[in-house]
Amino acid sequence: MEPRPREHQLPGAASASGAAATPPPAREPTHAERVRTLVHRERRGALSTVAADPAGYPFGSVVSFGLTDDGDPLVFVSLMAEHTQNALRDPRASLLVTEPVPDGADPLASGRVTLLGLLAPIEDDRARDVARARYLEANPAASYYIDFGDFTFLRLTVDHVRYVGGYGRMSWVDPTEYRTATPDPLVDTAAGIIEHMNADHADAQVLLCRHFAGLARTQSATMSAVDRYGFDLVAVSDGNRTAVRLAFPEECATGDEVRRAMVAMVAEARAVSA
Repeated sequence: MEPRPREHQLPGAASASGAAATPPPAREPTHAERVRTLVHRERRGALSTVAADPAGYPFGSVVSFGLTDDGDPLVFVSLMAEHTQNALRDPRASLLVTEPVPDGADPLASGRVTLLGLLAPIEDDRARDVARARYLEANPAASYYIDFGDFTFLRLTVDHVRYVGGYGRMSWVDPTEYRTATPDPLVDTAAGIIEHMNADHADAQVLLCRHFAGLARTQSATMSAVDRYGFDLVAVSDGNRTAVRLAFPEECATGDEVRRAMVAMVAEARAVSA
């Protein structure tokens, strides 16, 4: 059997892109940091449990969740729910969490993570109080049913993490690294930055790909992610798609710092191409 490939093998990618040279790799968050950022930002995921009936089948359902300090998901579920009864019989479970997909973007270019572990009730009163606070912080609308007597808190104690960040970016993340990683400081502003860049600065993104990535024949480019170190684009040239990672001149912790960095990078690219 052929070994599992480590990256996608694109047909004629180098010649089709028109790249003059391969740029050095741009700094980017670790996969553990990417995963913590993703699950910190999202509030809903697909929970999979082992079905009791029909026995042994994976059973998927949608749940809202909060997080513990070390990244374990907390769900508040009804005892009547199928996934709750499944977990009480067999605690093995997983939670799939996905990034939002910008309008018109390729869904497979966005990130997703599967957290695997044991899903069990929270028995300690103090731990339940913490879970309640964290869950309501993440899901304020849950105040309507937070005191229903047939509901209970379950904690998914994560012991395996599988991350897919788009084309060619994937790995099993060490659970200890996941637990100690921190969300990116742009986590609450990234979606707005991406939307703004794709809606109002499409031409600038093409220019950035041509200058900084050496993709001289880029015809269009869509931003798919942004973080403190830089941003990701999908560049299209002659029908071929190329994942592009570009670094900011310095780390950016706020949206205003990102704006200034982007202005400087576009100015440099325009000066060279003039």
